[in-house]
Amino acid sequence: LEEMPGEEGYPAYLSSRLAQFYERAGKVVAIGTEGRVGALSAIGAVSPPGGDISEPVTQATLRIVKVFWGLDSNLAYRRHFPAINWLISYSLYGDRMQDWYTKNISRDFEKYRSEMMKILQEESELEEIVRLVGVDALSPKDRVTLEAARSIREDYLHQDAFHDVDTYATMQKQFKMLKLILSYFYKAQDAVKKDVELKELFDMPVREKIGRAKYIPEDKIDSEFQKIEQALSDEMDALVAKESE
Repeated sequence: LEEMPGEEGYPAYLSSRLAQFYERAGKVVAIGTEGRVGALSAIGAVSPPGGDISEPVTQATLRIVKVFWGLDSNLAYRRHFPAINWLISYSLYGDRMQDWYTKNISRDFEKYRSEMMKILQEESELEEIVRLVGVDALSPKDRVTLEAARSIREDYLHQDAFHDVDTYATMQKQFKMLKLILSYFYKAQDAVKKDVELKELFDMPVREKIGRAKYIPEDKIDSEFQKIEQALSDEMDALVAKESE
């Protein structure tokens, strides 16, 4: 076609054409009736051969977009949906959205999100040790981290798209769910320092309530989440008091 080939034979204008497509997204003023303002989102699905994200189309796309959801076949095989790998996915809008989170959700939103990602990253590192020497070789603190990470994966990141309630959750509910899990994590860490048995921490009845919190309807989240938080505090205090006797 008398065109200069680019990397791996793709057209040299690959990046510019992709940019033209994604640059159409953003805040828009609709043609026609005056005063109609909306948002246009562009979501592209790139499926490279063999899952190799180093190939030209994927790399050109990643240089343009600011959000990346990396689908993971291993998560899909484990029936974890949405099968988005939390370790390789990212958003570059975090700093820009922080003021909105503070104003509309909570000033602690970004702190909790960062703590969640830290726990998941630590879990990935600890899994290497577990595969080599077994979970019993870990310190109580590390085992609490693994348990908190499991709760984040199964109770927070896992979603049932066919459930009437879990198919959608407001940002406020997402924040409260994460707050519950991290509250358990912080309290469990303190309890471990006071020699509370790990089995008792992991088998607390309130943990089932935390796991089912995602099924609480939106109109009941304030009252129900408050009850779960109180139950968590009461059960944890009882374990600590029992150990100190």
